Amino acid sequence: MRPAAALAAAAVAALLGCRDRSGPAAAVSPPEPAAPRPAPGADLAGPIAPPTRIAAHPERGATTVDLGIDRAAVAIELPTPPRGGAAAFTFGDDRRGWVTRIPETNQLPSVAYGDGRIFVSGGFESISFYALDAHDGHVAWAAQQLEDNGPTAPIYEDGRVVFNTESCTLFVMDAATGTKLWSKYLGDPTLAQPAVADGLIYASHPCPTGQCLSAYRLRTGAVAWSRAIAAELLAAPVVAGDAVYATALGGRVYRFDRTTGRRVWSKPLRATTAPWIDGDRLYVARRGRRVEQQIVVATADGAVLAEHASVAARYLGDVPTNLDRWKQVWAFEGSRPAVLDGVKYEAMAGFVQASDPTTGAVLWRRRWAAAADRRSLGTVAVAGTQLVVSTRGGELFGLDLDTGYTVWAYALGTPIAAQPIIAHGWVYAATVDGAVVALDVGDASLDGWHMWGGNPRHNGPVAATPSVPL
Repeated sequence: MRPAAALAAAAVAALLGCRDRSGPAAAVSPPEPAAPRPAPGADLAGPIAPPTRIAAHPERGATTVDLGIDRAAVAIELPTPPRGGAAAFTFGDDRRGWVTRIPETNQLPSVAYGDGRIFVSGGFESISFYALDAHDGHVAWAAQQLEDNGPTAPIYEDGRVVFNTESCTLFVMDAATGTKLWSKYLGDPTLAQPAVADGLIYASHPCPTGQCLSAYRLRTGAVAWSRAIAAELLAAPVVAGDAVYATALGGRVYRFDRTTGRRVWSKPLRATTAPWIDGDRLYVARRGRRVEQQIVVATADGAVLAEHASVAARYLGDVPTNLDRWKQVWAFEGSRPAVLDGVKYEAMAGFVQASDPTTGAVLWRRRWAAAADRRSLGTVAVAGTQLVVSTRGGELFGLDLDTGYTVWAYALGTPIAAQPIIAHGWVYAATVDGAVVALDVGDASLDGWHMWGGNPRHNGPVAATPSVPL
């Protein structure tokens, strides 16, 4: 771990924009011995009957039920390992978990899973990036002298880890060793995550015309194409079929041909999230008059086909519209929906729900009563038969996809601002104070949501991957 003075100097340098750093990555100190394992957490007094699986969803007008009323979140007393260390613990029905505190104390974006490791940014203020062992959380490798600060949420693809930095570079690293394969200066600031598909990296960045979306060769960094867009992106570009889609600050949505970069259309939709694509439909949240609303758009031409759920949204001030607050843009995820197997799932304000993607009819709805009128729930993740959602206060809920029934719920006691990921029956959550918490939630079939948005395209689960014993 670097001395405190060096960390302070790095933080000051981060505010000054891009800089040139060279030399080998500083080694991270070996993890301290794990803290003593706390006693197993006290779960509910007895099991409750599992939900009845239903062949058809309830009719329109499903009743809103408070989130967790059927199964309250069980508090987990997390151990406190030293910075740079990891500690194991047990919880619930003698299940396994671990917590790692990286050397920095920054808010962390979503992590990524790949080949038995968890990849994590050191945060907006850092010039660090880490790989953790997915089994016990120990630091497998560390890059603590990146040329630029502010690593975004990472992508894992084919043995490579890909991420942008706020200031101002695209990195591709060997996932096994942390060796930098190549990097490319993109411009200051570069705040959105990249996306990867079929050997191309898609990234937004400043350019001579203002802002551009460009495609780069994954293996070499060579430019495949570059096109002008209105502004920096919300969260990330999204790849589906033969197209790449993106939402710019200010709410304009784009579709480009992902191979040639030809712009198919752009529409001022007042969008407040990155889009989700399902077949010939695009789903996105948008800004209304004091509300946030889910809409359906035709992928062919960008026409609005339907207006669905809306909620009172005094919280919309947190949706970035310009580059006044760089960290806000870097960290933003929003009320992004997910459409899987003919059902749409989203969390807006303090509500999480499932609905018919065509009609908008609500199938089930849950309310986080502790803060129903604020953005108190994170972006949903879907794996196997469950939807996973976090609260800003640090609760994690696993909900049955068919019924909304609470399958499991745990309170970590530390705030979470980023989408959790799910791999081989484990849920991994990044906290706002530099920790990664891993929970074995007892169902190995829960898998596929390995990074923000699920896969490297940010549009659904990854293809089946071999399970690494945990």
